[in-house]
Amino acid sequence: MQTILIIFFLALILICMLFHVPIVIAGAHTGLELWYESVLPSILPFMIITSLLLQKIQGRGICYLGLCCGLPVGANLVNQQAVTGQLDFRTANALLCICNITSPMFISGYILNQTLKKQVSPILFFLVIYLPLGLYGIITFLMNKRKPSLARNRSAIPQHSLTHPSQSFEMIIKHSLQVILMVGIYIMLFCIVIQFLTSWLPGDSIPARICLSTLEITNGIHLLAGLPLSMQQKTALIAGLTSFGGICSILQTKSVLTDNRLSILHYLIVKICMGIVSYLLALVFL
Repeated sequence: MQTILIIFFLALILICMLFHVPIVIAGAHTGLELWYESVLPSILPFMIITSLLLQKIQGRGICYLGLCCGLPVGANLVNQQAVTGQLDFRTANALLCICNITSPMFISGYILNQTLKKQVSPILFFLVIYLPLGLYGIITFLMNKRKPSLARNRSAIPQHSLTHPSQSFEMIIKHSLQVILMVGIYIMLFCIVIQFLTSWLPGDSIPARICLSTLEITNGIHLLAGLPLSMQQKTALIAGLTSFGGICSILQTKSVLTDNRLSILHYLIVKICMGIVSYLLALVFL
């Protein structure tokens, strides 16, 4: 029964695509253009460099580079540390939520300058994005102090598993290209979905547009900026989406996780909570 439903659903999608080829092409073009012009140059170099650093530097501190490099670089760093036994699963899941966030360059360039036209204080905007990360980190630290940590059993792990296996430069580039290509495919597919839904939804449906914006962050921010709302409300919604990252970014993160101890459900729940907190903080401070 499940197989029949899947086949029916895929056949329905195929029929919709065949009868709306211009929409599919426009969505794919938008997604690939976004990936090529913005995502590829801003993520691939950082992914290669951070992977090289992992060959030389030990310890969880390397994961915090994700705060500067953006997602899914942070997820890639945490995953590699978890796979090699550098992190216990509880710490890895916490760091995944903290270090895998929207790039500061994207926030500063696309959001603050292009979208909000420098009408919002950069310091306050970054505050409402990063404060939930700090709160989550403090809460997690206090909770982990009361629980026995798996990190205490690290001595039982073979020493060779606590180091990163040496990889050639070519292997690192190959892995980075695989990850960035998967990211591009997700962006393209979500842009096609957004293109379809945008053409079908009524233009004055604010709740529908807000829900649609959560699919992919770049297109979502563009949709939110065009809503007939006050500047404060639009800025708060954009801050919430920036902190959450969008469904597309959740799938991008899942695509780089090879350690099954890393919970994408936990990551999703925490990111939703962070998005809500950022939204409320933006309403107060922005």
